[in-house]
Amino acid sequence: MSKNRFAGSIPAEIGSLQSLQSLDLSWNYLMGGIASELGQLQRLEVLDISHNMLSGLIPTSFSRLQSLTKVDVSYNMLEGPIPDIKAFREAPFEAIHNNKNLCGNATGLEACAALMKNKNMHKKGLKVVIFTVIPLLGCLLGLIVGFFIFFQSRRKKRLMETPQIDVSIRWCPDGDLRYVDIIEATEEFNSRYCIGTGGYGIVYKVVLPSEQVLAVKKFHQTEVEMTSLKAFRSEIDVLMGIRHRNIVKLYGFCSHPKHSFLVYEFVERGSLRKVLNDEEQAVKMDWDKRLNLIKGVANALSYMHHDCSPPIIHRDISSNNVLLDSEYEAHVSDFGTARLLMPDSSNWTSFAGTFGYTAPVLSLP
Repeated sequence: MSKNRFAGSIPAEIGSLQSLQSLDLSWNYLMGGIASELGQLQRLEVLDISHNMLSGLIPTSFSRLQSLTKVDVSYNMLEGPIPDIKAFREAPFEAIHNNKNLCGNATGLEACAALMKNKNMHKKGLKVVIFTVIPLLGCLLGLIVGFFIFFQSRRKKRLMETPQIDVSIRWCPDGDLRYVDIIEATEEFNSRYCIGTGGYGIVYKVVLPSEQVLAVKKFHQTEVEMTSLKAFRSEIDVLMGIRHRNIVKLYGFCSHPKHSFLVYEFVERGSLRKVLNDEEQAVKMDWDKRLNLIKGVANALSYMHHDCSPPIIHRDISSNNVLLDSEYEAHVSDFGTARLLMPDSSNWTSFAGTFGYTAPVLSLP
């Protein structure tokens, strides 16, 4: 029955064939343990179960196979002691080799006592390694986690404490904003969140834990600009009160020696200048959209000049400061140079705005 691709375990029923003298099951796909019932084959003379995938111990019942003269159990995964009968003791090494861990009184095999000793020593050594390495790894992991928690808590504490040092913060009353959330969402204003750069600062896209998307304009920290910001604080409340479809909503303002910024609503397409410089988007800007854009900017300026009290003068209307949403609707933004026109105020003598977009007379000395 050799070389038949038999699979599964050896049937125990073979043990009932009392007159069987030769059993050759070699070169098959038999697996599992050897059935102990094979030890009942008292007349068996030849047994060949080589080149299979049999595993486990050779049954002790094989010690009753006194008629056995030739045996081959090679190329399996058998282990443990071989039966103490003549056929196994006198079997050539080729008939018992290539197994997992056979031992006993046969050519080429290690004595079972020595094998058990080596196995116990191996297990003992393995236990020592396990009980030594695992606690060390646990301690190392604990230290790493501890350091991570420590530095995270220090970072969060530092962020929480930062606004207490010479800081001015104003948020829109209906907004749910926190200084810490903005700093963490931008990883302290990491450059990968930058979506634009201007003369007054850098604009970052911020996604808060609430999934609200904002645009945060962080000012450059020059001495002149910081002085301008201090003068700008008194006008923030008025600017945050603006409600107009063509004006970017200002949610808040923070002035701090390390981070000073304005928080705006996020407008999808970015500045008009960016859209016009993009050939694909510029083509979509047909005359209807461009006329609607001009009307939107005019409506925004009219609202600031005539409907706000006191009136608000933007002073820097340019293609960089007009943002477009997904429907190409205009939104006036960037009030960094805006001023309130108080009834008793005089004209400004200092220039503010973008050259090329302001009245020429304003840039004259």
